[in-house]
Amino acid sequence: MEHLYNTIKPVGKRVIVAVRSGDKDSHKIVKDDGTEVELFVDTSYSWDGKISNQTQGRLLTDYKNLKAGTYVLLHHNAVTDENKLDIEPDIHTSVHSVEEMFVYFGVDGDDVLCIDGYMLAERIYDEQVSTGGIILSEPQKRESLLKIMAKPESITDFEVGEIAVVYKYSDYEMTHNVGGKQRKLIRLKYSDCLGKWED
Repeated sequence: MEHLYNTIKPVGKRVIVAVRSGDKDSHKIVKDDGTEVELFVDTSYSWDGKISNQTQGRLLTDYKNLKAGTYVLLHHNAVTDENKLDIEPDIHTSVHSVEEMFVYFGVDGDDVLCIDGYMLAERIYDEQVSTGGIILSEPQKRESLLKIMAKPESITDFEVGEIAVVYKYSDYEMTHNVGGKQRKLIRLKYSDCLGKWED
């Protein structure tokens, strides 16, 4: 695959990505004795494209602070037949010219790498009401508040652990395979931040 790095120049605001079928469905399970087993989870049954569609690949071109060869997490509608190039490194891999706004994160092993201009966030919930150890209500999401979990060096207004006040519906959550484990991640666009919540 390395021979393709930075050999195709994307036009406009696009990124060239190689997508290998089955990457999202492969999961590593660590057994009690420390050995690993690889399992494949069939997601084709799902009606939800966030779960069933391809959402990861490998950069074939440098993009912002990520270098060619970096694994990336993509929007679930990023990989289509319309943006597929007539290049097939092998029978399991296809190459696509993806709009750059659909590239969400870089991945290095178990670590999520934020792209310049975007942060990793998680939802904040109100405390559950309970009486005598019995939970009386479902957790309620705090609208327009997200906790920063990771950020690129280019963003200096926030630190990890701080709470951003954001536009409503900025908490778009997607399922990805990170380091062989299924994770739900929220990408927060810096320009969607309206302020910082101070307790």
